[in-house]
Amino acid sequence: MKVERKITISRLAIQGSFFILLIVLTTNLWLQSAPLIIYFMSLAPLAVFISGIIKGRLRTLIWLCFVLLLYFAIATYKLSVPDPLLLDIAELVLIVVLFVAATGNARLRQKNVL
Repeated sequence: MKVERKITISRLAIQGSFFILLIVLTTNLWLQSAPLIIYFMSLAPLAVFISGIIKGRLRTLIWLCFVLLLYFAIATYKLSVPDPLLLDIAELVLIVVLFVAATGNARLRQKNVL
C-alpha cells in the first residue's frame, strides 16, 4: 500500500473516531445527568482541536495525542468499576483508535514530508 493511501485512511480514521468520540462523551454525560459545567470541562479540551482535525494539520495531531493521554487515564479509571457502562468501553476504544491513527498519520507525514 502506498504512503499516500495510508495517510488518507488514517486521516479518515482520525476524523471519524474524533467526532464519534465527541458524540459518545456527550451522550455519556447526558445519561449521567451531568451539570453543564461538566460538559464544558469534558468537551472543551477536545473542541479546541476541531478546526485542525478538519483541516488535517500536523501540529494539531501531535497536540491531540498529548491531550488524549488524559482522556485515556480517565476512561481507564471509569472501567475499573465492577460493571462498567457500554459507553465507557466505547469511549476507551475510540480514544485508542484515535491515538493510534493520529500518531501513525503524524509519523508518516513527518517521515515523507507531505
